Amino acid sequence: MRVLWTHNFDPDELNAGVFMSKAAEGLRGLGVDVQLEYLDNLRSPLNIFKARKHVKKISKDFDLVHAQYGSACAIATLTAKDCPKVLSLRGSDWNVHTASFSFLYWHTRLAKLMTRLAIKRYDLVITVSNRIALDLQKKFPKVRYIALPSPVDVDRFVPVDKEQARLLLGFPNNKEKWVLFTSQYRNNPIKRYSLARQAVDLANAKLGNVRMRVASGLPHSQLPLFVTTCDLILCTSENEGWPNSIKEALACNIPFVSTDVSDLHDIADKEATCRICPPDATVLAENICDVLSTPRTENLRRHVIEMDVSTISERLLDLYKGLVLRKRSGLQL
Repeated sequence: MRVLWTHNFDPDELNAGVFMSKAAEGLRGLGVDVQLEYLDNLRSPLNIFKARKHVKKISKDFDLVHAQYGSACAIATLTAKDCPKVLSLRGSDWNVHTASFSFLYWHTRLAKLMTRLAIKRYDLVITVSNRIALDLQKKFPKVRYIALPSPVDVDRFVPVDKEQARLLLGFPNNKEKWVLFTSQYRNNPIKRYSLARQAVDLANAKLGNVRMRVASGLPHSQLPLFVTTCDLILCTSENEGWPNSIKEALACNIPFVSTDVSDLHDIADKEATCRICPPDATVLAENICDVLSTPRTENLRRHVIEMDVSTISERLLDLYKGLVLRKRSGLQL
């Protein structure tokens, strides 16, 4: 089977589309010929027009085309001919920024508008979280969809001895409580770095010996060691699809304190050391202190073990096979 994956994750940007590349590797391991096609920067009508022509030209050589993002990528990929079309919604192509009238306020609304314009013309829509799936069902009840998270590499993100990990990172005999915060850009208003900073400062003032560790600008290859040195991961985002940083932390058996995003509340309902909080620095700090002071015996890894690369790849391949078979049989997709 030959599958075309269209995307707009700039390959020259650090860690852009890492989750996508990992998923593609998993499918290739199952014998699928996956071609990743970068459609360039799609922020101009001219580039969208060029991308549409390009997809129309090359798609005839593939059994299925899968747009890895909504927004303009979804619009461009609609020109694929004579094959099933699949669309993945990641979160930032569906959620909108509401906290400020910044560039993101308008950009996220335009992105969602383009997603909504394209969505009915896809044979299958994959959402990375159940929360997006439920919202999609309400707004587009006739659209065929399935919730399927992006995979996490559970072979690289594993629980390890924290003292040994800190030694390897260059912090021998360090006894601080480390709170992990992950954002590609600290000035991204959706991630709310300043809120996270304030919450950790308050936690340190109350508990002492609490330090914030920011994973920003690090190659993804260095993240497993960085993550395993931490005691807790903090997410203060306004919205998320299904945050890969939380998956990776859980795979390392590290609990989270988070605002109410994605499907994290489902895990927090089951785990005493995983907390959902309002976007209030004082409340976040109280929960950080509580979690850091609570002895940990739970197996948090169990919540993401079925999100591993092999399992997600097999499920994705089954979906592909079903769509291609129906297309070749002349059945309605």
